[in-house]
Amino acid sequence: MMFSVVIPVFNEEDNVKPLYNELKEVLTKLSKEFEIIFVDDGSTDNTLFKLLSIIEQGEKKLQVIQLRRRFGKSPALTAGFQSVKGEIIITLDGDGQDDPHNIPSLIKKLNDFDVVCGWRCKRKDTFFLKKLPSKIYNFLNRKFNRLRIHDSGCTLRVYRKEAIEDIILLGGDHRYLPAILQNRGFSITEVKVNHRPRLKGKSKYGYKRIFTGFADLFTIRFLFNYGQRPLRFFFKMGILSIVIAIGLGIYLLVMKYGYNQGANIGSLLLTILLGLGGVQLFFMGFLSELIVRRRIVKTDLYSIKRVYNYEEKKK
Repeated sequence: MMFSVVIPVFNEEDNVKPLYNELKEVLTKLSKEFEIIFVDDGSTDNTLFKLLSIIEQGEKKLQVIQLRRRFGKSPALTAGFQSVKGEIIITLDGDGQDDPHNIPSLIKKLNDFDVVCGWRCKRKDTFFLKKLPSKIYNFLNRKFNRLRIHDSGCTLRVYRKEAIEDIILLGGDHRYLPAILQNRGFSITEVKVNHRPRLKGKSKYGYKRIFTGFADLFTIRFLFNYGQRPLRFFFKMGILSIVIAIGLGIYLLVMKYGYNQGANIGSLLLTILLGLGGVQLFFMGFLSELIVRRRIVKTDLYSIKRVYNYEEKKK
């Protein structure tokens, strides 16, 4: 059995070397073959240089995937997933806050499940910017997606390879990967993990992600219900619009010919707009069905500039 560790990084020059050394120490004690894959998501500092210096020292366990620009955490994870060789996949953040010493306990739990997620029960982050939004996301995620874990945003996870080998993560999907995999039928559990404060570098989390996180949550719920058959959603909305338009039309006719009261222009326009809107929703549904038939290929999400490893260095 082989372990593959995937770590997406962006501008973590002070953290990648200590994290690699710590990971290597933990994984070596497991007495299994392993590889460590860093995906450099378009870093503009010395992150790539620091990683390459590790390879220059003769490290055979390290592989570095350099993306052409910053694509985001989800595409970076997808790029890493497509390069793994191991049967067990481990992910964690590159900022040093995820503790590699928790990995053995997560792997042990994998004997009975397909995916094991870390639960940062004592999270070492700011309250209003990170902890409070996270609590809201996780509460809504559990309610909307019937997900029975407390922390779907923790990147420290362990997967069986079959769970993620064909996964496609669009922007922001990494937060809801447990829900996506549960929807596919994979069994999921969680383990409490140690979360450490960030000691070096700057957090990439801003207020903008609070709003995009909510949008992603509703998108995921919509895709679970209608992702493969969007026509059903638009058909329901179209029928509702047309039924209301017919009801208003009948009401206006009764008022005109039964009570000799002329319809005001606003009611008439609303009836026409609802009728036309219902028809338009039908056509939007048909177009959505056609779009769904086009599969998104992984090269649409990211572009790899170069892959570095010890074997490539010797050439």
